Amino acid sequence: MSRRNIAILVVGFLVVAGVVIQAVWRPFAHRKAAESGEIILDIHHPDAVIDSEALSRLPRDMLRVPLLHDLLTQDFVDYYESGNTRLSAEGALRRLAFEHQLDWRDELIRRVFDEPAHVLLWRSPDGRLGYWAMSMRRNGLAKLLQGLGNVAASDAQLSQVGKLSGDVPVYALKLAVGRTLLFAAKDDRLVVLSAPGVLLDANGGLLSERADAVSDMLASGHDDAARAYRLDAGLDAGPDAGGDAPKGHRLVVSANYLSFGYQAFFSGIDALRFDFSPNGGAAANWQTSALIEPGKLPQQWNSADLWRALPANPAACASLPADWKAASALLGKVADGGTDNAAAIGDQFAGPAAVCWYAKSTLVAPVFVARLKTQDAARTAALKAALGKTFGDVIGAYEAKAAKADGDTASYRRLPVTTRDQGADVTVWQRPVSARSGTALTSKAAFASQLSAERYFPVTLALAHGYLIFSPDARLVDDTLAVLDKRYPALADTLAPQRLPRTILTLTPSSAAALIEREAGAALPADQEAVFRNASRTHLPPKLHAFARYPAVSLTLPQNLPGSTGWVPVEWWFDRAKAGAGSDAVGVVETPADQPGTEGD
Repeated sequence: MSRRNIAILVVGFLVVAGVVIQAVWRPFAHRKAAESGEIILDIHHPDAVIDSEALSRLPRDMLRVPLLHDLLTQDFVDYYESGNTRLSAEGALRRLAFEHQLDWRDELIRRVFDEPAHVLLWRSPDGRLGYWAMSMRRNGLAKLLQGLGNVAASDAQLSQVGKLSGDVPVYALKLAVGRTLLFAAKDDRLVVLSAPGVLLDANGGLLSERADAVSDMLASGHDDAARAYRLDAGLDAGPDAGGDAPKGHRLVVSANYLSFGYQAFFSGIDALRFDFSPNGGAAANWQTSALIEPGKLPQQWNSADLWRALPANPAACASLPADWKAASALLGKVADGGTDNAAAIGDQFAGPAAVCWYAKSTLVAPVFVARLKTQDAARTAALKAALGKTFGDVIGAYEAKAAKADGDTASYRRLPVTTRDQGADVTVWQRPVSARSGTALTSKAAFASQLSAERYFPVTLALAHGYLIFSPDARLVDDTLAVLDKRYPALADTLAPQRLPRTILTLTPSSAAALIEREAGAALPADQEAVFRNASRTHLPPKLHAFARYPAVSLTLPQNLPGSTGWVPVEWWFDRAKAGAGSDAVGVVETPADQPGTEGD
């Protein structure tokens, strides 16, 4: 065959192959908006809510907090302006206006993105707040949305995918492969959805419950988020709000989202709320609130006894209003003793629990402390027996090199639990567990030959002086025991006595910065993450050093909590060393964070 004939044959083959691929695989076909299928979310209870006078101003207003101003970069301020979704949407609108000769000026398009907005957000599978529904109203929307029906009938990027009640059309705007927005408009209101699966099922049909919710947003500007989080009209600029534009910003985040789903361990707090009020420019500030359910707070969330037991200078400490009944039910599922044994353990605890991280340890090895109801000798003895059995049942992992005990034929091998009594009121249980992220070096252990990794956790549990103490790092348990024996300063010594009962979180920036810097280096090995490690070394330390210069800060609730579920203010206090105090002094002067002349809002 001649070269010409060979070339014609090759080209013909490629054309036929292309036709077959397009017919079967259809990589260039116009994909339906509903291909991703229904997204799992609760339309009536979002994970977060944002009400804003203008979303583009939110990042700049967040930087009014001096701490955030020192830590965040200009990229944070510009993120909303240069985000892929916004730029893609603006570009798509400009193209539609140009190709279809619509009277949409650039300033009109920009104004739409700076309207007062109400945003509902839900977590996506990667843990981010990746799904959202945004409701906007007022200036220019009616003009912008004129003629969309005619455009959708002839445009490959814009299509109509359904109709809400009242024959309100729902449009899909395809921004890129795998990235499509849905929106619907009625009168001067617009609702935008981040993905087709928020409203459509796998077949492209409307999900009735969510369609009703979107219809309500278009009709009244309201949704169930206000009821779920007990919010007043506030920033919601619906028709019933009197027509005035909202002022400032309001951010609400559920405790369930912040706790990665572990809210059962502190069910008394439902959400956190951050409100920004302009108040004439220079006086603008942020305020913090918590949604509290008093009926679920153990002993009214009094944390004073916990702070008296924990070592001073933590990187961070938090008080958790634990639901001991729920915790007992969980323990009953994992422990061999069954639900009765677990309930017997849970019944012995009262009040909240506390968790603390220290710079001497790691992020994966905090210390937990809980208070016993009573120190009755008989009950303490029974609890000690139950704890020892449960610790041996649930703590530990398979150790390939561990020696079997005499007569042990089981294939599952763990190192033995050691038990020691340190006086009449102190019992300590410990079991080594091999782990690459362990807090102790295997080479320095007497039982090194039985460990399966270069590091291990000396997992430790202690019952001492009416407290239960647990940590994967034995050093933190030892320090806590030293506090109870009056051999080490307590965290309570560095906090204002009158605020001990209501302090729910305390943070020491210098210790936290040291912990984060060391952990970041350990998490990015040079031989595996060279580029990321170099970037971290360049950008992270300056921010952490700026953070470390801040004084210790603590958060407190009001002395008297309400009798029913509601929002209560959270105060921020900066703890400053007393003038003339030496480096070992524990006296402090607490300054409210919103007082003029202090370090932050």
